[in-house]
Amino acid sequence: MQTETNTMKAIIKPTPQPDKDWEKGLTLTKVPIPEITDPREVKIEVIASAICGTDVGIYNSKQSLKDEMLSNPTPYVIVGHEFAGKIVDAGSIARKHLAGLLIEKSHENASLAGFIGKRNIDELANDPDLINVLKENFTVSAEMHITCGRCHQCRIGQKHVCQNTKIKGIHEDGVFTKYVKVPAENIILFKNGELPIEIIAFMDAIGNAVHTAQSVNLMGQTVAILGCGVQGLMATAIAKISGASKIFVTDASKPGTGATHEKIVEKRFSIAKKFGADHCFDVAIPEEREKFIKTVKSETNGTGVDVVFEMSGNYKAYQDAFEVIRMGGTISLLGLPEGDVKIDFSKNVIFKGITIHGIIGRKVFETWEVMRSLLKSGLADKILEAGFITHQLPLERFEDGFNAIKNGDGLKVILKP
Repeated sequence: MQTETNTMKAIIKPTPQPDKDWEKGLTLTKVPIPEITDPREVKIEVIASAICGTDVGIYNSKQSLKDEMLSNPTPYVIVGHEFAGKIVDAGSIARKHLAGLLIEKSHENASLAGFIGKRNIDELANDPDLINVLKENFTVSAEMHITCGRCHQCRIGQKHVCQNTKIKGIHEDGVFTKYVKVPAENIILFKNGELPIEIIAFMDAIGNAVHTAQSVNLMGQTVAILGCGVQGLMATAIAKISGASKIFVTDASKPGTGATHEKIVEKRFSIAKKFGADHCFDVAIPEEREKFIKTVKSETNGTGVDVVFEMSGNYKAYQDAFEVIRMGGTISLLGLPEGDVKIDFSKNVIFKGITIHGIIGRKVFETWEVMRSLLKSGLADKILEAGFITHQLPLERFEDGFNAIKNGDGLKVILKP
């Protein structure tokens, strides 16, 4: 029986059904508070979560996400996968993992070292104060791609391409709520004050851009970043801090929507330039697209850029990528287009000697540690100072957050339970 004391507010999406329309939108409702049922799980109180492009796709009932969620066994899923929170409970096996993480962190903190003393992991895991100490000293996030640990990719250190990945907020309950359960091995600890909570809340998204940037050596390279949404802007900041010599950014306005030319210039391109972009172009305007290609050729002595990051998921951007990439260059694809695209592989890939990377998720946990270092070295301050976080809203006002993104006024929107 559900009561006010054992339920929580949550934003949910019904599981789609084959051959039936999947109604657009999300619903705020009451759901049971989750309890630990697996000894490997950690229960986390969500402090802040963030709306991701994938969440917008779920809101809009995007076909690719409908296909992905058809096999979900539950009647609905709690949406959301970017978050920061506090640990409030853990299963018996999870406590041992957390004890190990705490011992690693104790080298940086005398009071933690005092709490641990000379106890081993098993002794520490049985201490009734373990969870309270973690809650008082650390904010947490988590890798929300839940991997199997058994497939070939997992066993050779490529968990980010696990054959059996389940994603929180898509296949299993996510974070647009008060409490979420995550396997302990997916937890990342941040000591209090290490990074702003609002930044930790969308490190999942920053990690996608970092993983994209990790695909190449950016030092001294010319880079074209196609798509100036959240991922494109993050990639711009990371490319600059990683030593890119020239950065060309594009986006495409859509008259009649929130993504007007004026709004793109005022918001997205303004932040892109703060993050280090040298030139920005609205390629939906034919003259601007022509200017983009001419500027790239002019500033690279007719050679083309060394690297293209495709962050938009728009097939027209693929044409631009092949137009501006130099022979022997690298194209990394993060954006998620729908349907099929026709590519002349002989002309655009083979004869040009192009390397193409498909980017999915984050390298576990390499990308998280690279992120931590970049953010602490000044990137977090730059993100906050640029006004990249445009809205912080209570969970109940989630519609306002999604509408802000839709009408072009929102970039990164934070939701708080």
